Amino acid sequence: MIRPPCARGKKAKKKPPPKKAKPKVAQIFDCPFCGKSQSCSCVMDMDHALGTIRCDGCGVKYDARINRLSDPIDVYAEWIDQCEAVNEPGAKRHATEAAVAGASRHEEQDAEEQEADDDF
Repeated sequence: MIRPPCARGKKAKKKPPPKKAKPKVAQIFDCPFCGKSQSCSCVMDMDHALGTIRCDGCGVKYDARINRLSDPIDVYAEWIDQCEAVNEPGAKRHATEAAVAGASRHEEQDAEEQEADDDF
């Protein structure tokens, strides 16, 4: 007996290949100060726009401003960049020069304000 074309069964389709899993971003990092591995954890406080990394080994803490697109790895990378900037040769000299320049600027502003007050 011949079946009409509409009575035949459907051809089985192949299953689609499984999707590749997205790589997970680390949330626990190595401490650049004490060298202990997997000891720095990151807490992202979106309400206050603050990312905090704290080391369980030495207790060092770093805070950074974050936005809704920030990940814990971004806070850690900023921390490492700040550590490297401080450890560069001449970095302390530049920091103290900037602090002195800022202080002298404030002193000049205070002197100008006093002169303006004396005029009245």
